[in-house]
Amino acid sequence: MGEKKLSRKEIREQRKAAKKPIEGLSGVYFGKNRFLRVVDQPTGKPGYVSSISNTATNFQLAARYGNIGLVAHNYLGGRLFKEVEIGDDIFVMDGFGRKRIYRVIEMLRYQAVNPRSTRSNFINLENKQICTATDVFKRVYTGKHHLVLQTCIKKGKNEEWGRIFIIAQPVKRR
Repeated sequence: MGEKKLSRKEIREQRKAAKKPIEGLSGVYFGKNRFLRVVDQPTGKPGYVSSISNTATNFQLAARYGNIGLVAHNYLGGRLFKEVEIGDDIFVMDGFGRKRIYRVIEMLRYQAVNPRSTRSNFINLENKQICTATDVFKRVYTGKHHLVLQTCIKKGKNEEWGRIFIIAQPVKRR
């Protein structure tokens, strides 16, 4: 069977789409055959995190500030975040096979005062300072374009005891 031939208009639209910046993320690759599919949050549900294995959720609120936030449960896709170290490269891909490379520069760890609440205050595990959810959000998700991987920290039987934020900056292409 022959393939459908594309019209000039369809070819132009495909070329135009290929020149756009990455949006509509489809995957994130950590190297060593560690890959997560990326799904979008349903509109108006900023607390939604996919419960599908090997999946990260594209955090809507991060995009409002020009950044990429990928959240995953620590017992599902977020289990791969534990293996990431400062200096590692992370590859973010879209549905067209385009990729961007980000390098991990920082890891922030917090204990949640009220682990089940998205508005909980937090205790910075490095300096023991108490921070509001707003303070942590601004620190992690605003500023110059970057990628954030977010998952919960488990302590004992409490899967949501704390949060880790892995921050990576884009790698400039030579």
